[in-house]
Amino acid sequence: MSISLDSSDIKILSLIQNDATMTNQDIADQTGVSATSVWRRIKNLEEVGVIKGTVALLDQNKTKLNVCVIIHVKLSRHGEDTRVEFESFIDSRPEVVECYAILGNHDYSLTVMVPDVEMFEKFLAGHLLSHPLISESTSYFTLRRVKYSTALPLNLHQT
Repeated sequence: MSISLDSSDIKILSLIQNDATMTNQDIADQTGVSATSVWRRIKNLEEVGVIKGTVALLDQNKTKLNVCVIIHVKLSRHGEDTRVEFESFIDSRPEVVECYAILGNHDYSLTVMVPDVEMFEKFLAGHLLSHPLISESTSYFTLRRVKYSTALPLNLHQT
């Protein structure tokens, strides 16, 4: 289902992407839309799936998930059954926080967060590389996070 976002929707979404704890009145004060209208718009955006949920963002270092590894994976064969099986496997692994199907020399790019290198090795050797669908993987240990945002660039709609 496609939805057209007007400028008020974009303003509301931009605000709540940065702070989902804002009250409807706070949002109304910053957008020039009534608090009742803000509530209605947010409910509508939830119903049509633009707003998928509200979460708390955690600090990876304070939760002691200090090791972030990006892994590119190549599958041994391709097809719908293979895709479903691999993606189900990845979905079941809690250390995989992101997974993208990609174009190029590899089929998927994973972001893995673990407390230490030993835990990464256990995941890599004990789970990922032992999976029968995986023919190859390349791991990249990150040094530091340069940019991280969960906010989508909604202002691109207004160009």
